[in-house]
Amino acid sequence: MRDLIHHDIIADIHGRFDKLTALMARLGYAGNGESFVPPSGHRAVFLGDLIDTKPGHPFPGGVRATLRAVKAMCDRGDALCVMGNHEWSAILYHTKGPDGQWLKPRGDRNQRTHQGTLNDFPDHADPAGEWRTVWLPWLKSLPISLDLGGFRAVHACWHPGHLARLAGASLADDRFLATCADKCTPEAVAIDAVLKGIEVRLPDGHFFHDHTGTKRNQFRARWWEGPDADVVCSNLVFPASDQIGGIPVDPAARRMFSPYPDDARPVFFGHYFKPANSPTHPERHNVACLDHSAATGGPLIAYRWKGESSINPENYHCQL
Repeated sequence: MRDLIHHDIIADIHGRFDKLTALMARLGYAGNGESFVPPSGHRAVFLGDLIDTKPGHPFPGGVRATLRAVKAMCDRGDALCVMGNHEWSAILYHTKGPDGQWLKPRGDRNQRTHQGTLNDFPDHADPAGEWRTVWLPWLKSLPISLDLGGFRAVHACWHPGHLARLAGASLADDRFLATCADKCTPEAVAIDAVLKGIEVRLPDGHFFHDHTGTKRNQFRARWWEGPDADVVCSNLVFPASDQIGGIPVDPAARRMFSPYPDDARPVFFGHYFKPANSPTHPERHNVACLDHSAATGGPLIAYRWKGESSINPENYHCQL
């Protein structure tokens, strides 16, 4: 294998193939009609959530084009890709459990979230169609995380305990898939934490509205922190929110955390839908969220890793 000098790490695309095309050109990748060929010594790393354009922000054909480009790059060795929570949800949405029921309920909200992908694959219900013969198997094959020696990549949360529980298993194994889909199992807790992050429940009577306007009583937390006994919710929520005040965190919630060590290798992730105008710098010298709301009006972000042990803000690249 050729020597690799740079890794170009790219977060949540959500079918915005227009932004991906422009970003890859900015990074020096050449389009070949279907995918992108990197400059010598480069490889792309995709952090999941390739699919599901956001409601109200359609981009017809974008999910299909994104999947085809990323898979072609992975097949050639020009890219790696981890699973995102939207890929995980899609697997569940299109898979029935032992009881004959869909592993993810097909209610209005779940269908609305997935509709951009369904629109790009009108054959999604056909057992012989492209969606079921190509894309579902490929999505199931995606790794949950990557440890590439000098840095790590995961969709939402690097949690050694949960990653160890999932190690060595495959979602192509129907029994393991059903186990992960069963909310009562440790495997389900693990995959939800790794792909969706640590979520802390607010005390009874407290709630907030997320970026979609959905009313929620639990928030995504700064999983890399080691919350002490005096921590309050406003200091732990990520991204920061003025809707969540200085409410004490339930002591039981602190046990969900596995703080990321200060001397650990850099870890990159997406998922958190940071505001579009968020500064392009890491959350900590070795912790970086690269999701800046590209699915709506924000920029698609790439970080060009060159072997450094501390994340350098000068290595961020963005494309509106």
